[in-house]
Amino acid sequence: MVPLPNVSKEIKDRLVFGLLFSTIAIIFWALSWQVSGVLSGEAELKINFYDVGQGDAILIQKGDLQILIDGGPDEEILNALGRDLPPWDRTIELMILTHPHADHLAGLNPVIERYKVEKFLYYPSVYDTQGYKKFLDVMEKEHLADGSIILQASAGGDLWVGEVHLQILWPTDNYHSKNVNNESVVALLSYEDFEVLLLGEVEQEAQANFLSSIKEVELIKISHHGSWNGTYEPLLRLARPQLAVIPVGVRNTYGHPHQSTLNLLERLGISILRTDISGTIRVQSDGKSFWYHTER
Repeated sequence: MVPLPNVSKEIKDRLVFGLLFSTIAIIFWALSWQVSGVLSGEAELKINFYDVGQGDAILIQKGDLQILIDGGPDEEILNALGRDLPPWDRTIELMILTHPHADHLAGLNPVIERYKVEKFLYYPSVYDTQGYKKFLDVMEKEHLADGSIILQASAGGDLWVGEVHLQILWPTDNYHSKNVNNESVVALLSYEDFEVLLLGEVEQEAQANFLSSIKEVELIKISHHGSWNGTYEPLLRLARPQLAVIPVGVRNTYGHPHQSTLNLLERLGISILRTDISGTIRVQSDGKSFWYHTER
């Protein structure tokens, strides 16, 4: 301990008291994170569909393990992670880039620069943009510097992050399309009996190729922000979800979600939540049932 300078006993006592008080405050602050995690159901699966405007960013949490799927169009994802991850947790166990469009990709680059990523999963689309080139570069640097594992998505592949299982449904090896949306990574997430279908931005043409892999799920993340060609009725009839989540920007210039998509979901009796209306959508599951709450 550094000796205190030659000051009066009263000042020394104040300094010692201030140091002791600060230490106790830090301990209580750390404990409050632990307690709040327990009280909010840290034993349960959490899926956060972030309101990042016209884009996708999904954080899946189980205990202290995290999966980040896409990062939205800008650095807003850093604010979201700062709110939902404790300050000492600087590791993301799995990062998935569904496809290289900027509204899914741009936020991932600053995340990689500020967090350690243990595993990356992506499909190697041929797509010539500066943002995608930077993502590939920073991913490779993370691999070389910290030993991060880089995985190529392929239909039939699967992986576990703790108790959370991900089965890759699409794309198949060496699949290429003029429409990079159709190269999106599609995954079935399972936690005990609770299952979620995450469609990226695959359109109807590609969805028809993996219908044989579709099973009933509780929740579906609607493809391509609810565009007219991103929702395929045969897939919905096989999946029979109770709830559909549509990440979409307020008053976006694309007219998303399209009224035909909303009409189809309503006709099939599927409840709808939209980030442009409800803000960030937080889903929790104990492995049997699920519930949700919204930002607004």
